[in-house]
Amino acid sequence: MTSVNGLLKGYFYEDAYIRTSCKEFDIEDVHNKFIHLTNDAVQKYSNDYGKYENGNKLSLTDFQKYLRQAHPQLNIDVFKHIVPQIRKLITDSYRAVYGKIDPSRLHNTFEMFGYDFMLDADFRLYLIEVNTNPCLEMTCPLLARIIPEVLDNTFRMVLDPIFP
Repeated sequence: MTSVNGLLKGYFYEDAYIRTSCKEFDIEDVHNKFIHLTNDAVQKYSNDYGKYENGNKLSLTDFQKYLRQAHPQLNIDVFKHIVPQIRKLITDSYRAVYGKIDPSRLHNTFEMFGYDFMLDADFRLYLIEVNTNPCLEMTCPLLARIIPEVLDNTFRMVLDPIFP
């Protein structure tokens, strides 16, 4: 999100990744943190970290391949059914805090947010949290590609207009 001369504008980076857990979900096993928490700070301590996906991460394209193989009867298209839900939730979150973001309307500010979502068994999307300081660790090849791209695009949008 940028604020240039008091005008707020939100942007959406088209790429994303899916975090996975290295243990199969089991609602009865509430004490196994490797089942319920997918962040790297927890998952990296499991002996199975990275066993199924490199760094327990899937690209949206790889997630689409998984859905076609594991759930072909559902005919889910990540880019037609899930990404629009992501866009809507992000837009709603911007609208919800519009009056609180940059209340002084400074001349040139920006913030990069990291959004965490969860899909349920019916592939409904839920917003978990919004991070103002998203993790930028490149713990796998997928992140080593995405993170520099998003940072480069962010700096290009916010700095190039000011310092051509």
